[in-house]
This record gives sequence, C-alpha cells and structure tokens, in this order.
Amino acid sequence: MNFRHPLIKYLLVLLFGCLALNCFSQGKKAPSDNSIPKTDDEFVGPFNSWLNAKTGFGAKGDGVTDDTHALQTALDAVATGTVNTTLYLPAGVYLISSTLTINHHINVSIIGADPTYTIIKWGGPAHGTMMQINGTAYSKFNRISWNGNKLADVAIEQSWDGKQPHFDTGNEYADDYFIDVAFGIRGGALGHGFAETSILRDHFTRNTKAGVSLGNFNALDIWVRNSLFQDCGIGVTNTYGAGNFKVYSSVFRNSAVSDISMNNTGDFSVRGNTSINSRQFFSATNSRNPSSIIIEGNTIIDPVNTQAITVGNQGPVIFVNNIIRSQASANGTVGSFGSNTFSMGNIFTVADPISAGSNSNAYNNKTVTRGSLKNLSAPILPGVEPNFKRRVFEVPAGANAAVIQSVINQATKFSGSRPVVHFPYGNYNISGTITIPANSDIQLAGDGFGDQYPTILNWTGTTAGPIFSIACPSKATIRDISLKGNTQSTNILITNADSKGSRIFMQEFHQVSGQTGLLVNGIDHTLIFAYDTQFSGLKKAVSIIGGPLAARGNLSEGRTIIYSGASSNNQLSCEVTSGGNLMVQDFWYEDGVKSTWAKLSGNSIFITDGDHISTPKHTTLPSVIVSDFSGKAIFAAGDITGHFLISGKSSQGKLLVLGIMAENDSVIMDTSVPKADARLLMSRTRNYSMQWLKGGSSAMADIGTYDPQFINSLLSEMLKVHPIILTALPNNVSDIRLYRVMSISGAKGIDIEADTTISSKK
Repeated sequence: MNFRHPLIKYLLVLLFGCLALNCFSQGKKAPSDNSIPKTDDEFVGPFNSWLNAKTGFGAKGDGVTDDTHALQTALDAVATGTVNTTLYLPAGVYLISSTLTINHHINVSIIGADPTYTIIKWGGPAHGTMMQINGTAYSKFNRISWNGNKLADVAIEQSWDGKQPHFDTGNEYADDYFIDVAFGIRGGALGHGFAETSILRDHFTRNTKAGVSLGNFNALDIWVRNSLFQDCGIGVTNTYGAGNFKVYSSVFRNSAVSDISMNNTGDFSVRGNTSINSRQFFSATNSRNPSSIIIEGNTIIDPVNTQAITVGNQGPVIFVNNIIRSQASANGTVGSFGSNTFSMGNIFTVADPISAGSNSNAYNNKTVTRGSLKNLSAPILPGVEPNFKRRVFEVPAGANAAVIQSVINQATKFSGSRPVVHFPYGNYNISGTITIPANSDIQLAGDGFGDQYPTILNWTGTTAGPIFSIACPSKATIRDISLKGNTQSTNILITNADSKGSRIFMQEFHQVSGQTGLLVNGIDHTLIFAYDTQFSGLKKAVSIIGGPLAARGNLSEGRTIIYSGASSNNQLSCEVTSGGNLMVQDFWYEDGVKSTWAKLSGNSIFITDGDHISTPKHTTLPSVIVSDFSGKAIFAAGDITGHFLISGKSSQGKLLVLGIMAENDSVIMDTSVPKADARLLMSRTRNYSMQWLKGGSSAMADIGTYDPQFINSLLSEMLKVHPIILTALPNNVSDIRLYRVMSISGAKGIDIEADTTISSKK
C-alpha cells in the first residue's frame, strides 16, 4: 500500500484517531488537569523524529566511557540537516576528552533530558574548551549541564571566525548549568558576531573568570534573564573584549570581582536583579566615551565594597527604583557616577549615597535604616521547565491542511490536559486555513524554526489565509515552527482577542520580510508581551491601533510590550494610532536605507526605553514623526541617530526625551501650532571633531524645564512595566503562548484582532 498518497494518509488518520496518538512518552500518565507550571512554561519532547545520542550514535553516558567521538558524530549528523536538526541527549554523564564542534550551520537544536541528569563532563587536559560553536545561527542548546571538572577554561565558546556563514544570531541557551569552568558562555572571542542571544534560566556556578563574557564590538544584544550566578568571578561582562548586554531578573551571589562589569562602552540595561554578598554589583571603568546605561529596580544586599556601583564613563545613566542595603560598617557613597545621571526613587542605608558629575539630577531618593530592610532576600527563580509527558498526536510528514486539521480536531477532544500536536521535521504545503477552536489548550510543536530547515508550513493557497487561525478565549501554544506566507496572506490570526485579564506572550518570535510583522487592532484589555523578538525587512514592523475605550481617552489596561529584541531595514518600525499603547524596551534597530523608527498620532502612548535606534545619519527623514498627537511619548536611556519631527495639531501632546545619546543634528523640530510640551533633558551628543580633547561626547543643552512632577508623570508609564513570570490564568480568559516561532513574508505576520473577523482597518 502506498502510504505516501495524501488520501491514504487522511483515511488512516481518521481510522486510527490521528495516527495512533503517541500517549505519554516514557509511559508516564498525563496530568488530569491543565497543570500549567507555576513558573514559566513546560518542555515538550523528546519526539520520535529526534536523533538520539545513545540509540542512534552509541554514546554511553556512563561517566566512564569516552563519548567524544559518539557525540561529535551525532552533532555532525544534525548539523547537515538531512534527516533532522534536533539531537536529544538522554539522562547520563557523557565524558569528553576534546572539544566538540559545530561549524557554520543553521537551525540546530541540541536538547538534554534535564540539566540535573544530562551532564557533559570534561575529562581532557587543563585549559580546554568543551564546545566550540562557530558561525551557527537560529539554534538552541538547552537542558544540559556542562561540568568543566575544574580543568576546562570554557564550557561554550560561541565565536564566529568570519570565514563562512553564518553570523551567529538568534541562538538560545535555556535551562543549562555551567559548573567549575573559567568561562560559562564566552562569545565573540574570534573577533566576529555573538549577537541576539537568549540566555534563560541558566545556572553559572564557580565560573572563576565570568559566567557570560562578550568578546568584540559586534557582540550585541545578549539577553540574560532569570539566571543564577553563584560564586563566580564576574557574572556578566565585556571586560575581556567589547559588546553590550541586558540583564534581567537574575540572582548574583558572592561574585568575587563584580556581578556585572563593562569596559568598552555601548548600551546597557540592568533591571530587576538581586545581588547578595558580592564584592560589587555594577562597575564600569573610566572612559572619555559615552554609554547609555539604565540601572532599574535592582536589589543589592550587603555588598563587600562600600561603592556598590561605579560608572566612570560619560553616561548618560538613568538610575531608578533600586534598593541598596549596605553593610553596617559602610560609609561614604554607594553609587559613583560620571556625567549626566538621573536618579529617582532609590532607597539607601547610608547618608549622602550618590556622587554624580555635572548635568545630573536627583529626585525622591531616600535613606532608611538597615533594620527596616532586614527582610530582603533573593526571589525564587523559575526552575527548569518540567516535562509533563503530555499526550502526543503526530502529524504525518508532509501532511496537507485537511490532514493537519483532523489531527488537531482529535487532539482538542483532550483539551484540559494540554495535548501536543507534533509536526516532524520537514515541509508542509498548506492551501487552507488550519483552525484552533476556542477554549482549547492545545500545543503545536515542531522540530525547530528557521527559513531553511526544521518545521516549515508553506502557504500555497490562493486566498489571504490565514495559515493558523486561533479563536479566543484560548490557551493555545505554538513552539518551534516556521510559517511562510505570500504577499496576500496572514500567517497567524488571533480573533476575539480582547477580554480583561487575557495575555498573549511571545518568546523569540521572528518576522522576516513581508508587509506588517505584528498588527494589534482594537485592543483595550489584553496584554501582549514579547521577549527577544526580531523584525527585519518589513514595510511596517509593528502597528498598534487602540481600542474604542483608549481612542476616547478612557482608562484602558491593554498594551503591547516588546521587551528586548532587534530589528533592521524596515521602512517603518513602530506605528501607534487611535489610543494605542506600545512600549519598546532594550531594542536594537539599524538599517542602511531611509527609514523611520516611529510614527505617532492620536491619544496614544509610546515608550522607547533603553533602545538603540540607528537610522541613517544626517538625513531629512525624521527618526520619529509625531503628528496630530495628544498622547504621551517617552524616550529614555537610548541612543538615537536621527531627529524628532512634531507637526500638526499636537499642542496636547507630551514628550519626554531623557538621558539619550544623539548625533550632532538638532534633535527636536516642532512645527506644531501651538507647540507640544516636548522636553529634552540630561542628554549628550557625540563629538566628531577634537575627540582627543573633548572625549567622545558632550552635554546637550536642555530643551524645556526640569520639572520633577512632569518627569514623574511620564516615567510612571515606563516604570510600572516589569518582566513577567507566566502563571496560569483563569479558564475564561486567553493565555496564548508562542515560543521560537518564525514568520516569513506575508501581508501580516501576526494579526491580533479584538473582533471575531478580520477588521478592515489598516
């Protein structure tokens, strides 16, 4: 019988209830309720399509046998992408005696069972490197312990030599442990790359040099989140090279040198971290160059040095809402800053806690007794994502939309237990919309995302699609899948999406080319929250159209938050209209063509915080266009190449530009009548002449007055946003999650609509 024929496949699916639902891998019973983890999400897998280091390549994992050859053979197999690009390492101790390598590949996944039980241990000579990742992009290396045995210098060396593709971007290290090495993850040491890398829920233990170390000026956008640094020399640093990083919600204990340190300047964000008994929390060496730095919402407990924070460069620095409990013997300043520092809402236990240079302002800081802060402690970090052994429904390789829909229909009968529909490695031609019905908690999982390999659904239909349609309320999850549309199609449509308490979450969503990457239309109540996103080559990357309440100026809790990411070569990156609410934080944008970063109108709210906006220099095209604007816009702690143009009826608009780096151009041009209330405060501009005399930048003249009440009213919109840990939401609201989903081309990548049908609004 020809099992490859689509009709035979379809009949078999119907006959056997979607290809013999692969019940509970490893024989464990699935949970009887939805059992969404209390911290973050869950791990699904391993799947039968994945390559297995033990059964497929003879690795022993017994802690005695040298598994170097077996593991290298397995890595070579997944790197070629001929059978599958996911390698699974079952529980075991895999002894290696020389460096494992992956060179110049893309879309590879190396996944362990659990870092507690899947251990790669160094048995080679002193000063070795355990794994070298060279020119490898859009890959992930998760759920593995790398034990250097106090001999290896480097656990993971992600460094591109620049000789062959690929520039290393879009990689993920999640739920990994790095133990007894000099460096946990060292990136960019070969002089190229190491960018847009997500480091999630990792543990760095006794990393004598540094947990995460950046090595060159193109080592950019390293996002460290919810990780533990225990007894390390330095937690996160660029002092062994250069580059920038963002560190969130992590815990540092007993760092011998500093929790976080920098030498070469750039853009840095340090938010929501906790430090306990480290020598110092943050240190930046002396430099006559500028560096946009924001240090926000951190808790620093009993640093060994009196000065918990030292910044010796030119800034500008925004230092807000931090708590520093100094040791009882401490006296003198605990925060020492150079030029251009804005501090607000910080709590200290010593008198005269801040030393700052010229053009600096302090507001609403206070000193309290040590005893009043005696209950400070580290938060409980999200643990390793659990594996609940969900019921798995396998999609036949190469299945069409009808077959896939039948599999989904079977799986949704088990809603309430988060069933998994698995798309094995390969291409799927889709000519009709695949529907995920309302009130489903189904999980769609592929074998990885990318524009060349793993799991790709290609739209071949003659209509606008969409490829996936999700009806709310929904608890659906999509992970490790690529969707490729055409000039007409919508790749993911989410309808009826606006209800109080609902959330749509994205981790490492990528939109590559097309017209609009993310459209949010008519939302008044739902929170859209994204980490580590990327948008490139679009006519419009993000478009936010407010809901009816917001458009009328009424209170609305719905907002879209892009919390870290990168983007390039878009004609327009951010459009906010009709009361829309968008915050873009710690984002890197660059292009080589004429483009505009943001276009704002109406009673909208737009916040850009810690962003690097590199539009073409010295052009007449503004980086930010504000027209007929009556809302609020905040630009804080960023690096913005171009200028702002305010026009039309914008007299009711309020703009705060605080602590940014700019070029020599005039930053704000206001042709509105009457003029908007636009203020440029404590910012700097680069010097392109006489650098040897003046240094890399000089203070800009303020525009508008320094008014704490005005500043506080606008910054409050920014400071009430914090990183989130995903917890279960009630049954009657949506909790949609997308993990490492790539959307390629399409008229719309993700379209989130308040109504049940696609709106005619553009």
